[in-house]
Amino acid sequence: MINICVTGAAGRMGGRIITAVNEADGLQLAGAVERDGHPQIGEDAGVIAGVGALNIAISDNLEQAMQSCDVLIDFTFPEVTLANA
Repeated sequence: MINICVTGAAGRMGGRIITAVNEADGLQLAGAVERDGHPQIGEDAGVIAGVGALNIAISDNLEQAMQSCDVLIDFTFPEVTLANA
């Protein structure tokens, strides 16, 4: 099983990525990250994406979320990606 973490998880494309990960064999969502202060921090990423509860809360701590993932899919803005590099 490949553990996936998604940044920009509460956005439109983040939700689509979470849906695709949820539907794919051999993949599982291991982390979901949003910017500090985002109103959906703490909510279930699967519920936000429309696939039902996945027991993965959206976090604002990228470093912590990356500890449990094999692959990070970043769907934020270029300046955010560079700041997180």
